[in-house]
Amino acid sequence: VEAIRSQIAMLHEVCDTLSHRELVELLAEVTTVLRSVPALEHRVLARLTAETEPRRLGESSWKTVLTTALRVSDREAKRRLAHAAALGPRQALTGEPMAPRWEATAAAQSQGLLDAEHVAVIATFH
Repeated sequence: VEAIRSQIAMLHEVCDTLSHRELVELLAEVTTVLRSVPALEHRVLARLTAETEPRRLGESSWKTVLTTALRVSDREAKRRLAHAAALGPRQALTGEPMAPRWEATAAAQSQGLLDAEHVAVIATFH
């Protein structure tokens, strides 16, 4: 995470030296990276919810864990948990890894092809 922070700082420094076309290319690349971040969040939440309980983290629910740790609203915490359940990795009862429920959507998001709006539209069909 620190490496990401330092790379962002570097991009801040070079931003004023880029041409307009390079700035648009930078925006496109940054957007792709940002769109892939929720896929990491889904993996983190899938592992947390499979391996422990919110009480072990000092809270009564996963929603409360997220609202406290991330300083997000109840609604946002609920959305993140629902997306992680649909788009994150799963485990069978025997412990074998399983693909996400929305496998194609999860794959596209991890590649940075979909953002939250895309996922919201897709969710209306599920």
